[in-house]
Amino acid sequence: MTFVRPRSLMAPLAAAMMLSMAALQGAHAQDSTAALHYKGITLQPIGYAAAEFVWRQRNLTADIGSSYNAIPFSGTTNGNMTEARFSGRQSRIGLLASGNAGSTKLTGFWESDFLSSGTTSNSNESNSYSLRIRQFFASVAMDNGWTISGGQMWSLMTPGKTGMNPRSEFVPLTIEAQYSAGFNWARQAGVRFVNKLSDESSFGFGLEESQTTFSARNAPPNFVIGQAGGPLLNATTTYSTDYSPDLVAKLAFDPKGAGHWELKAVGSAFRDRVIDPTNVSGGTRNATNYGYGLGFGVVLPINSDGRDVMDLGLSGLWGQGIGRYGAAQLADVTIGSDGTLKPIKASQLLLSLEAHPTKNLDVYSYIGAEYADRTAYTNVAGKGVGYGSELNVNTGCQTEAAPTNQTTPNSGTCAADTRAIWQANLGFWYRFYKGAAGTVQWGMQYSYTSRNTWSGGGLQPQAIDNMLFSSFRYVLP
Repeated sequence: MTFVRPRSLMAPLAAAMMLSMAALQGAHAQDSTAALHYKGITLQPIGYAAAEFVWRQRNLTADIGSSYNAIPFSGTTNGNMTEARFSGRQSRIGLLASGNAGSTKLTGFWESDFLSSGTTSNSNESNSYSLRIRQFFASVAMDNGWTISGGQMWSLMTPGKTGMNPRSEFVPLTIEAQYSAGFNWARQAGVRFVNKLSDESSFGFGLEESQTTFSARNAPPNFVIGQAGGPLLNATTTYSTDYSPDLVAKLAFDPKGAGHWELKAVGSAFRDRVIDPTNVSGGTRNATNYGYGLGFGVVLPINSDGRDVMDLGLSGLWGQGIGRYGAAQLADVTIGSDGTLKPIKASQLLLSLEAHPTKNLDVYSYIGAEYADRTAYTNVAGKGVGYGSELNVNTGCQTEAAPTNQTTPNSGTCAADTRAIWQANLGFWYRFYKGAAGTVQWGMQYSYTSRNTWSGGGLQPQAIDNMLFSSFRYVLP
């Protein structure tokens, strides 16, 4: 009997990889066009296909984006279970369109991903998750220095890397879809006006979609802050009944060879309806309160031999009622014993380091923190009302209670409110190929997150989560 020795699997695999790279190089040699042209418009497809993985020490029942303010305490059911998920939902598709109308430049931008779920979405078989809007806006840049942009885009509160027009944001390189604690951001509808004062400075302001995030213990029953979504809104979630858009403004400086510097501000209005037929605390009425935020951003590139080898960044925001502009999504407001909204004092800070040791490798690290101040009151029954009250009972945070049912863990009587969240991230991206055929890259990220709470009942619980991420992407040219 003759035995045939099986061929090694490595040989055909290596050959396939060599043929693939040769094909990419051939495509580069044949066609270096990165855009399409239709009449007077230049069209450039954008996006990438992503295969990603996340592992968490604590179960969040989440996809590739984490909820830092929901990290479970070690005494709870989810705090004792790990989580592992594959996902392709951060894959993106979109289009950049640009053209000229005389001396005026017109730009349209569309970007979508699949980090949304419909009422029939699940992970049982088809994993059919819905397409969502990330950005969809238009910009008009005039030769007098003004640029007007409208639609859904990154908020003007997002740190920039140069100027302040859309698509100039300094967004962390993380695989984690929620980026990093301490990062100020929102993507929301609005209109923005930017004036280029000189080659090194610009000023901008805008009106942006408003929302109110809310958290309170022992809230009185006599007020209404929001309602379930109506026509063309999500009926399974709650929307605040906003008084006015958020007003945002920014002043940016880009001195030659000295990086990017910016100052920014936001003003918000919060409204609820207090129902008090007895007229004990002023009668039935609309009650409005206000929040504000003051922030800054600095990006310093470090160059060597004419190449950017590192970017150092520092950004921060301080004020009251600014929780939703932080990646940790701490609350904007709480409630007083009289039923009116009380803005929570808050602060956010992010230190960024992005190194580019070679043209194919990026290494990044982000250290960030967010803080929400104790905003508490006492009602006539002697109970703590609002946020972070010392009268809260936190003993349930250390006791694992029997579940409500097989899919609903019981969190017990834990009443701990988050005082601060701080986080450290370390990761890299390596590009195997970058050319006319696009970019093929792989990355990994480690994240350490600590959720610290206000004390209550003599206890101050802490929740810690270690997370690992991995991503393989093909990016369109």
